[in-house]
Amino acid sequence: MDPRSGHEIPVLIASFKPRMLQLTAEYAHQWNTAWIGHVEALPERREKIEAALATAGRDPSELEITVGVNIGFADLIELPATASDRTKFITGSIEEIAAGLRGYADAGAGHVIAWLYPQTAEAIDRLAQATKLARR
Repeated sequence: MDPRSGHEIPVLIASFKPRMLQLTAEYAHQWNTAWIGHVEALPERREKIEAALATAGRDPSELEITVGVNIGFADLIELPATASDRTKFITGSIEEIAAGLRGYADAGAGHVIAWLYPQTAEAIDRLAQATKLARR
């Protein structure tokens, strides 16, 4: 409990191996999976946490899903070779990035944590524009 508010402090655990998935299922309020690209990479990972939740006797709706997503702007930087793999990167125009982010919202992710390539003011500006489009 947070002594200042009388409320429980939410616990977020990033996990992917069986033991940590089980601990996440038993104790966490939020679960993070990372570093992936388009939303099609999420279902396989989600199946594993949902199996751990079932073992723990928890309803999947009790655990918020958060996702770390790699986002790359190829016209601003030479992207890593893995950027061509849709399961590892979202790349493209602002509209394509927005569609990728919207996919996570539609899949029930509560938060997306973005790792930008490159980490520049222009890339941040483009991500901000994509985020605004994704919310529409």
